Amino acid sequence: MRLHTRGDTRFHPTRKAPKPPSTKTDVESQKKQLETKKRSLCQKVDTTGVLTIFLGPPVLLLAVTFLILFWWESMKAINGGDPEVYWFRIVNADWATRLITICTTAIRTVVSFQAGLATAMVAGVVLETKGIPLLQGPLYSILRAVKAAPSSLFTATDFRPHLPPFISTLVVAEVLVTAASQFLSTIYLSDFTSSTFTQSNNSTNVSLLDTEFSTASGWWTMRPAASWTFAELSEPFKEGSNFHDTGHTYRALLPFDEEEHRTKLRRYQGPAPVMDQRVICAPPPLVNMRLDATDQDEIHISGQIPMQNLSYPLSVGQDSYGPANFTCKLPTPLSWTINTFGQSSMCIATQQRNWTVFSTEDPLVQPHGYATASVMWLVLDIVSMASVVRAGSQNVAARVAGNDGPWAIVTHGNDTKTLRVSACLINVAVETIVVGLNSSSDNPEPTISWDRTTNSYNTEAARRQLGASRTRESLASRGVLSLEPRSQWGAVLPLNDSSTGDTDLPAFFLAVDVSLPTLLMSTDNYTYSPGVLLADDGTGFYSGSAENTHVEMFQDTLNTTASPALAVQVVLARIFQMAYYEQLVKMAGTATASTGFSVSSSIPSQWTGFIIGTTLIATHVVIVTIITVQFARHTNSTIIGNYWQTVSQVVSDETRPILEQADTMDDAEVKRWAKRNLQNLKAYRAVRSQHDGRTTLDMVGSTREH
Repeated sequence: MRLHTRGDTRFHPTRKAPKPPSTKTDVESQKKQLETKKRSLCQKVDTTGVLTIFLGPPVLLLAVTFLILFWWESMKAINGGDPEVYWFRIVNADWATRLITICTTAIRTVVSFQAGLATAMVAGVVLETKGIPLLQGPLYSILRAVKAAPSSLFTATDFRPHLPPFISTLVVAEVLVTAASQFLSTIYLSDFTSSTFTQSNNSTNVSLLDTEFSTASGWWTMRPAASWTFAELSEPFKEGSNFHDTGHTYRALLPFDEEEHRTKLRRYQGPAPVMDQRVICAPPPLVNMRLDATDQDEIHISGQIPMQNLSYPLSVGQDSYGPANFTCKLPTPLSWTINTFGQSSMCIATQQRNWTVFSTEDPLVQPHGYATASVMWLVLDIVSMASVVRAGSQNVAARVAGNDGPWAIVTHGNDTKTLRVSACLINVAVETIVVGLNSSSDNPEPTISWDRTTNSYNTEAARRQLGASRTRESLASRGVLSLEPRSQWGAVLPLNDSSTGDTDLPAFFLAVDVSLPTLLMSTDNYTYSPGVLLADDGTGFYSGSAENTHVEMFQDTLNTTASPALAVQVVLARIFQMAYYEQLVKMAGTATASTGFSVSSSIPSQWTGFIIGTTLIATHVVIVTIITVQFARHTNSTIIGNYWQTVSQVVSDETRPILEQADTMDDAEVKRWAKRNLQNLKAYRAVRSQHDGRTTLDMVGSTREH
């Protein structure tokens, strides 16, 4: 076929066109067949349209399902749960953002195809129902074949598409959804932040506690290198009329030398050194006491504690030998005031190694055969330095004048309170036990910083970590891991000397006892019980005082809680950690543990962007579904994607004059020509069957015979 100029209007087909029906009966019969023939939805669209209708929704559902699962597992990971293996593979391979890109690309592709199909369907519905002005007939008919974007219904008609209100609303909504879908990737990625989660469990070699210690270090006179985090299983603080009890406080030390491993540990199943740092303090029955202030630099108090027939809380074993003798050094403050604060000391009540102290209910390690792990500490706190000085150069007798909660009030010569004493029991036994540790977040180790305003160390964060409160906060808020209940603990591994194989349970923490300053500085004139001065004015460093951070940890705890039990627990917990971690790198024995550490990666941390993006997709699906139903119900003469049909259906008696003139005109010229030469241009035309059996545009409401 050739395209001819205006001067030659003949049409030269390669084949003869079929002859029209020769009789009126044949015309009516053909018309009736066309009217009664109803096409199914699949017959009204081309192959691409069928695939778009039936394969598009599963693709959208699959892509959204992938995103839902990824978001769900990401939230689970952020909250400390255990995501599925596929999630770890995606994140570890750095495919998180790529997954979003792939899914949103698939979604945008389907949305684009479905939007184009919906545009063609809208054109078909409008052409076969309400109709359109004559001059818009070619546009709407062509849209059924080319399946353009929904915005074409507005842009190609100068934003006067003459659509029914309901259809117009659907088209506007689809235009907005289609435009917004171009930013789906950005919308979904808006939920991504750098988040921390727990990696899958891995096998790790950890060091086992052994006893290769030749000498003790000066733990009490050294500043802690860190505020090591740990795992804890504890009971509430208990208080009676004459005692303070921290309750069982099981703590597992983390067998990792590097801070990053400790702070990022989320899950652990394996051997770890565990001890019960429970402390019980009560007023001791002191007898035969003497206060010696003859040397102002070596003030000390001595006496005895009868060990037989003591009742709870100072219960002792039945195999105790005689009274506990003690000689405890006292600090010498610079200010000799009546009301003295912050002048304390601690010492072990006896140097005997063949008696049992701690036999309270359910100890972690039974005292039998491990007597040196059961220790009675005396906490001495000067109440009036002026009263101490009144002793002058004498070695005076002292006595207990009464009790004040867990304290025994000591005086001499008169009823003036001189100092208060509390006996604190603690079992420092440690055993290596297979335990499970868990945490839902990282556990940073706080630092003890210097406060220039108060001219002292700020110990609040460190004390909070160690639970220095009568009402303990949650483990997560303290930055401490959770130790599983005792019923879930596994085997106990013996504490062996890696060189000889001998079991030597108390050797490690005996190093803590023998490093006490007053034992190391004892002279021929004064033989002190192992102890340490805890004076917050910094005096007495040359005569047995602890390093300032230990002092302030003790004094701050004592001042804020008024509990000697908590103060002793805090300072001893830190000393035990110092001794353990200083020796950890030297330990030769190893074992396998299952560990899960936290890592940081860019993953979804909220649902906002996901909800917005998925809502856009759902809105699109609803719009396309409604348009498809409308198309299936209200059209019969449209077959989407058929070009010849779309051209043929706009060729009618009304459009033929325009077609004969439009071959050299643009649309504006055609519009001007039609306004001058044709009538009823604004009247609506719809595609319908004509009297000659053809389906073409015809005026809506026309009474001509069909």
